[in-house]
Amino acid sequence: MHSPTAADLRPGASPPSPSSPPSVTAPSSPPAQPVPEFPSGTLARVRVYLAERFPVPVTLLLSLATAAGAVASSQAAAVRSGQPVVFDAALWGGVALVFLYLFHLRVFDEHKDFAVDAKTRPDRPVQRGIVSLAELRAVGAIAVGLELAIAFGAGPRAGLWYLVPFAYSLLMYVEFFAPRWLGARIHWYALSHTLCMPLLAVAVAMRLGAETAAWTPELLAFAGLNLTAYLGVDVLRKTWAPDSEVDGLDSWSRRLGLARAARLGIGILAASATLAAFIGWRLGGGPVWLGVVLAATVWGASVVRRFAAAPTAEAEGGLVLVAGLHILILFVGLAVVAALSTGAVFAAGFAGV
Repeated sequence: MHSPTAADLRPGASPPSPSSPPSVTAPSSPPAQPVPEFPSGTLARVRVYLAERFPVPVTLLLSLATAAGAVASSQAAAVRSGQPVVFDAALWGGVALVFLYLFHLRVFDEHKDFAVDAKTRPDRPVQRGIVSLAELRAVGAIAVGLELAIAFGAGPRAGLWYLVPFAYSLLMYVEFFAPRWLGARIHWYALSHTLCMPLLAVAVAMRLGAETAAWTPELLAFAGLNLTAYLGVDVLRKTWAPDSEVDGLDSWSRRLGLARAARLGIGILAASATLAAFIGWRLGGGPVWLGVVLAATVWGASVVRRFAAAPTAEAEGGLVLVAGLHILILFVGLAVVAALSTGAVFAAGFAGV
């Protein structure tokens, strides 16, 4: 499972073109010095990697949206009884957990997909030698350590809940011990690698404590929303123009055909909208919220339909933009609806995280 970042808009940029033939020079001329392909220094190289494979601003927005939606949905019963929704250290710790979790998934992907990426996407930072797998393992280990510290810092119950999506990510790393079977079935691969997000959303909600977080219909619906929304990211970012298809890489457009892949993407957007509409209505959103959800979904569907009618490599970015903005609008919108319905209590402190 990849986070919906700008790095995933294209199936892979073309490898650098070969350098032009060297010009003929006099024997006494000094040889031309090679131009460095990447900056020296560990931090500089890590920054290049993050910019290409894990854009921090985009991922932070997705992390905030996911955590805010989970916290609001888990307090639905309190909101319906007239109590304000609480955004405290549980939220801020949840944002950190989602961010770090998505990063360690990226590190796992770099390792398990290294051989395939070396053949099909040689322009990626690891394949270019900007960072090594060993360096990513070190940074990933730090991320995992921080995750566990933050998770158990909210109490044993919260920590144990977090171990569920964490253990699931380990199964993802080994492809559920069936890499060939999953690799040949894009539907099951996508579903199995997206189920981590509803598990993560529930774990974030459970940080609120047993006295606050409840297994409400809204929380269960939000878990389902995480499944459909992030599955939509997978489908739309792997729906490509014919000229963008790459031998050795699977895509929804290759498996289903462009028209059917587009219809699937639109159907998933509609499923996400239905779940978000239900949650927001229960939180007190009313007709205004339904209008927001409908407008966002109709816009997204129109972008997908235009791409299917006139597919170009340049227009592929619009599909991932649709998936990402749909998540932000629906997830953040749920938190806003809850706050407007009965008020909100904010605690900026990070203590107890």
